[in-house]
Amino acid sequence: MIKISDLYYENRKKYDELSVFHWFSKAIGVEYECLSLSERPDFIIKLESKKIGVEITLAERMSSQPFSMQQIESSQRQFSEKLIQNIKPNLPLDVGLIFEDGVAVDNKSADKALMVLIPLINQVSASMAPNSVEYLVRKKVDLLHIKQMKHICPEIPNFLQHIQLLNDGQKVSVVTGCRGGIVDYFNESDLLPILKKKHKALLGYAKCDEHWLVIVSGQVPPIFVEHESPPKLMIASMATSFAGLNLQHPIKSNFERVYFFDCPTNAILIT
Repeated sequence: MIKISDLYYENRKKYDELSVFHWFSKAIGVEYECLSLSERPDFIIKLESKKIGVEITLAERMSSQPFSMQQIESSQRQFSEKLIQNIKPNLPLDVGLIFEDGVAVDNKSADKALMVLIPLINQVSASMAPNSVEYLVRKKVDLLHIKQMKHICPEIPNFLQHIQLLNDGQKVSVVTGCRGGIVDYFNESDLLPILKKKHKALLGYAKCDEHWLVIVSGQVPPIFVEHESPPKLMIASMATSFAGLNLQHPIKSNFERVYFFDCPTNAILIT
């Protein structure tokens, strides 16, 4: 049987979907006979002499912004990538970005902010004591409960609350990102747009004995690591996070099976 890692090297763009499928198959305990890449649907498996098409799609939190939560977090990640690529601190730092959940990025002002933040981070690092924490804040009154050194930087963009600089003896500099927010339950208003879109697409799928739709929530763990060195960028995501499932099911669908998959362990059949 072809290994998932072999399929990844065949088409690296499929890695995220392959990771989802790997954890999903473990969660429902399915022992398929073979797995092949497809486009419509994403995968085709052979299971007990049946040909089953599996389509992977993301459950995404609704946004009050003109942009989706995925687009917002993607822009925040691009900002973080530019930061780690350009800082040259005097000593290795963990630069902690504290994000505002769901606040969109103005790329023009974000790039201007980087022009101030990069030299400021380099400058602050030069005088930091071993095993210390210092903060970049917009105003003097920010983080009043914090006793550590604070540096005023009005240019911090509005999608960040503040920035934490940690000197903890690490060997390389990294940028980490965390965010807080309230996540609602996945309900009918989240489900119906997905079904409408996927039912339309289903008309053009490859012919199979059954078609399954897997709606994925949460962050997907990697299934293998290519590089031995740790990543320099670690950004938390909440775009596809939900508090749980709040649906009257079974639901009606043109798919033989629809699963809500709270990755990586909990797959709920909702048809």
